[in-house]
Amino acid sequence: MPLFPNLESDYSFKGKTHTNLVVSEGDAPAQEWIVAKEEQTKFQYVYGPEGNQNVLIAKGKVVEAAGVEYDAERSRKMNAVKTAGVNSNKILGVNHHNLYERKRDRFSGGNQGNPVVITRSFIELPLFEHAAIATAEAYASAMKFGAAYGETGNALMPGDYVKVGTNGNIVKLDTATDSPFQSLGQVMGVEKELPPAGFLQYYMDMNIPELEEFFKNKSHAPSPGANGTDAGAYPYGYPYANKGWKGDFEKLLNPTINKGIPFLTDGYFKAKQTVTGIALNDVFDATSNADGHIENVVTSGQLTVTGDDVVVAADSRNNALFIKLKHEIDKAEVDRITVKYQFNTGTVGAPVMEARTFSGADVHIDFTNNMVVVYLEADTTYANIAIDAKLVVNPIAGVPTEWDYAGSVGAVRILLQR
Repeated sequence: MPLFPNLESDYSFKGKTHTNLVVSEGDAPAQEWIVAKEEQTKFQYVYGPEGNQNVLIAKGKVVEAAGVEYDAERSRKMNAVKTAGVNSNKILGVNHHNLYERKRDRFSGGNQGNPVVITRSFIELPLFEHAAIATAEAYASAMKFGAAYGETGNALMPGDYVKVGTNGNIVKLDTATDSPFQSLGQVMGVEKELPPAGFLQYYMDMNIPELEEFFKNKSHAPSPGANGTDAGAYPYGYPYANKGWKGDFEKLLNPTINKGIPFLTDGYFKAKQTVTGIALNDVFDATSNADGHIENVVTSGQLTVTGDDVVVAADSRNNALFIKLKHEIDKAEVDRITVKYQFNTGTVGAPVMEARTFSGADVHIDFTNNMVVVYLEADTTYANIAIDAKLVVNPIAGVPTEWDYAGSVGAVRILLQR
């Protein structure tokens, strides 16, 4: 019978095959890594895996090669990655998801030993800018996750190349002086229109009677007590007649004071500020639109307010100040609200003013009316009353949650090119 050409049945001495070449596509190389031992817990992420939310390397951080280290879990040496250092020439790409702390012989810490490095994806990061680069760095670092930052006068623009900056975040690459090995990718777009196109309108027509009734009937500020015919014991009404959250959404009709959806598009975290020394006479003037942190002050009892000083009559009871603030009180930082005053420990004509702080028992925070209530003692003069508080100052409606941080000016979109 005829034979096929070039066909032989004896492969014993022909060598071995060599068919292995492509491991995976390069967008997220299928390489197995571990987190370098030098990485320490950066923060706790409450939405992380149950039992362990300790983040070693956060999503969006630039990572670099960290050599080869022994992994006790696998009982062999593994390639390691770590958060990239400033101007690193060994960057591999961007960390795809949070990497959590591992504990020996414990089933915990999702994604604990499985870094995924993305190298050619099109990513979006919050963008922080300030006239001082160090301040922009601080804003980006406080955000915890991956971010980009730069100077206001040298801002990131489409077409710019980027490299790793401090804390594994991204900064502009100087093509004139920096090494091309430092390049991580190229900026494709910058979004600084705040607020961006929103989706708030459907909230305008919502009506939840049960929720409104709940807020209406809830007592918020304990009364200091009645003072004869004094009707000021509940200066903002009891039960409260405001509509709770619906009033905030109705303000969307006025674009200068709209607030958006709480914690989602209202710019809540971006607008958080620590305001110190808010005096009683620091009142906002709606007519002239003059600055001021206090909307108004209502008194209850027998007391006299002059500027930021308060004199309480002798033999009086149940005295209080109801201080309504202009800007929203930060509900997550209520423990940082303090009310201070100066007390004269000297004599008439020879005052000795001593700085004091009202005790927690004499200060109440009314969240619904955005009010600080201070209860006062009889026959006492309180000088220079002032409030230190964490406030949400002029929030921006329509800010996505991933842009909602102090110092954020929007977002930058980068095409990774490793």
